[in-house]
Amino acid sequence: MNTPLHLNRFLATGVGSLPHTSPYEACDLVFRYFKDDIPFWPQLPKRDFKENMYVQFAQGLPGVVIDEAEKKIYINTAQDNYAGELEAAYEHYLASDLDYFTVSPDYAAGFYEFIKRIKGMSFAFLKGQIIGPVSFGLTVTDQNKKAIIYEQEFRDCLVKALGMKARWQVRKLQEAIGDGQGPQKKPQVIIFIDEPYLVSVGSSFFNIKIEDVVTMTNDCIEAIHSEGAFAGIHCCGNTDWGIVLKTNIDILNFDAYNYLETIFLYPKELDSFLQRNGILAWGIVPTHSREGLPAIDSLLKKMAPGGAFRQRFSLISPACGLSGAPLERVEEILALTVRLTRSL
Repeated sequence: MNTPLHLNRFLATGVGSLPHTSPYEACDLVFRYFKDDIPFWPQLPKRDFKENMYVQFAQGLPGVVIDEAEKKIYINTAQDNYAGELEAAYEHYLASDLDYFTVSPDYAAGFYEFIKRIKGMSFAFLKGQIIGPVSFGLTVTDQNKKAIIYEQEFRDCLVKALGMKARWQVRKLQEAIGDGQGPQKKPQVIIFIDEPYLVSVGSSFFNIKIEDVVTMTNDCIEAIHSEGAFAGIHCCGNTDWGIVLKTNIDILNFDAYNYLETIFLYPKELDSFLQRNGILAWGIVPTHSREGLPAIDSLLKKMAPGGAFRQRFSLISPACGLSGAPLERVEEILALTVRLTRSL
C-alpha cells in the first residue's frame, strides 16, 4: 500500500455522475462547491449513452459491441476477431501501453473539460473514478445474455484493462496539474472504484468465489497504487463489508444515510481497516429523497452511532451519484454536503 493518506480536516467530495449535458456547466458546479476540498471529474450519462458508467470504460475491450440506438452493450466472444483483440489487449498491457487504454473525449467529455480547467490551478486532492470489475462483469453480458464475469479469460483481461484505464486517468490528472505548477506541487489523486453490484456478493445469484472478488479488486487497487494514487471503493447499497474491508483500499465510500448501521456489524474488519490508516467516506447526504433535504443537525444525529469514528478526519459525500436528480436538487445536495463538512 502507498504511504497512508493523511487528512488535516474533514473534506467533501462527490461520487461522480451529474445530470448535466454540458461538461462546461458540470465542471462549473464541481469547482463552485469542491475547489477547496476534493474536486472530481463529472460523468455525464444524460449527455451521451457512451458516458453510461458501463460503456464509458468499455472502449477497447475485446469483443465489445456498443449499440447506441438500442442503448445496449455486450461482449461478443463469438466474433471472428475476438481472439485477436484479446491477444492485442494482453500485449499492450504487458508493454504498459497506457495510451491503448485511453478513454476518448466522446466517452468522457467531463473528464477532458476537467483536465483542461485544472491546468494552472492548485489543489491538495483530485478525484476520479472507474467502474469496478465485479459490477461490469455482472451487468454486461455476452452474446448469449450470460453475465460476462463467468467468462474466465475475458474476466482476467477486464481486470487488467480497468487497471490500465485507472492508471491512464491518474497520469492525465497529474500531467494536467504538472503543466502549470511543476511536479513538486502535484495533488494527491484518488480513484474510486464504483461497485454498486457488490450488493450481490453472498446471494444465490452470485457464483464467484469470495477470494476471486478480493483478488480482482486488489488487482485494480494495485494498478492505482502503482501510479502513486490512492484507491477507494464506492458501494451505494448494503453488502458484506467484511469482504470489502479486507481488500487493500485506502478509502471506503458507503451509503451512510441508508445503511449506516450495517458497517458496524463488522467491528473487527473495520478496526483493522482504521488501524492501517484507512479512511471512511460517509455518503450521508441523501440523493433520492422525494421530500426536502434534511437539516444539518438531523444528519449529525444520524451519524451519532458512528461517533467514535467521527473523531477521525474523513470524507463526506452524497450517498450516491446524481445523474438521476433534477439540476436544482443537485445544487442543494452539493451545497448541503459542503456545509455539513464545515460543521464537522
